[in-house]
Amino acid sequence: MIDRYISNEINSIWNDQNRFNTWKLVQEKFVETLEQLNIAEIGVAEKIRKAEVTKDEVYKREAITNHDLASFVDILQEKVGEGSNWIHYGLTSSDVVDTANSMLILQSIGIVEESINNLLSILQERAIQEKDTVIIGRTHGVYAEETFLGNIFGNWHLEIQRNLKRIESSKNNIAIGKLSGPVGNHSVVTEKMEKLTLEKLDLAPETFANQIVSRDRYAEVITALGILASTYERIATNIRSYQRSEISEMFEAFKDGQKGSSAMPHKKNPIGSERISGLARIVRSYVNTSLENMVLWNERDISNSSVERIILPDAFHLISFMTSELNSIISNLIINYEQINKNLTNAKNKSMSQKLLSHLVTKGIDRDTAYRKLQDGIFQDLSFNDLKEDLEKEFEIKFPDLESQESKNVDKTTFKDKFQ
Repeated sequence: MIDRYISNEINSIWNDQNRFNTWKLVQEKFVETLEQLNIAEIGVAEKIRKAEVTKDEVYKREAITNHDLASFVDILQEKVGEGSNWIHYGLTSSDVVDTANSMLILQSIGIVEESINNLLSILQERAIQEKDTVIIGRTHGVYAEETFLGNIFGNWHLEIQRNLKRIESSKNNIAIGKLSGPVGNHSVVTEKMEKLTLEKLDLAPETFANQIVSRDRYAEVITALGILASTYERIATNIRSYQRSEISEMFEAFKDGQKGSSAMPHKKNPIGSERISGLARIVRSYVNTSLENMVLWNERDISNSSVERIILPDAFHLISFMTSELNSIISNLIINYEQINKNLTNAKNKSMSQKLLSHLVTKGIDRDTAYRKLQDGIFQDLSFNDLKEDLEKEFEIKFPDLESQESKNVDKTTFKDKFQ
């Protein structure tokens, strides 16, 4: 991941040194199990724990072996010395790498979950603050009916909440390790050895394994992140729309000293939201890649390996960055109440059309006749009052105060409860 979008927390998990340390932890717990079963001599696991294998040592050895895991094992054995023959006993590379990957993915999910929960808290707070703020709703980008800004924020909140549940659900299917040998048949490592070791790592074994942890598990996690990224882009796209000059109802905060354009001093651009929209496209591309990674030859090939070195850390880097960015945007979002009210006034003859139509229908007027009459008046751009008077004369009826009925169908006393 380029420095611009790196998350320090995610980087602490996926940097090469921590990856090698996690490989070492898998080897340590496996040998600890061998000691527990009186197969290996006591003390080897402790020597593994104390041994330090640096990334530079692995890089140097890999230049010779052209195999990072084999290089790591060679160096670890040299550091441990006596008893090191039990390191990697009966294991294949994927046993160590895939088990470690599951651990790294779970740690990354934990960081993402925490940041998403922070975002949800802020969105809920802003929704409650704006529950009574009336704003013109738009469908197809065109004036529709009046709605509440709190409802818009609440809608965003609940969609992110559903995404969080998807991510939480994916944890169950990725909390899987595999220590069953080159084709998953336990030719050397017994099921008992595998189970005891994985329990120490808070993982469950792959019940019917080949050489790897099945990649549908990875795809489920990446897909959940891809859906979340699309939700973030939907929110960001709408904020960008609200900030357009001809709408001007909401704005991203603009810091002291900030410049919106190198050429035009007047510019205040929604760059945070645009950044989220762009990065979402990258995360979504990883979804397709993770699905393609499911298709491997027989018990496995390594066409997935080079891909996962990129998409696993980068997907979490980007989601972490996007969550933080959206958190900041929502926290500091500026609401232009004056412009909201101006747009409501300009849209009044349109936003009340369904209420007018519904009232005419209740008076026994043919719906299509009423619809066409309303449409004609609105297309002539009659003001709301002129439109209402025209309809009252045409159909010899009297409209009630429709505007005073605006909020009666929504119980605002239960608004906060909807977030439970």
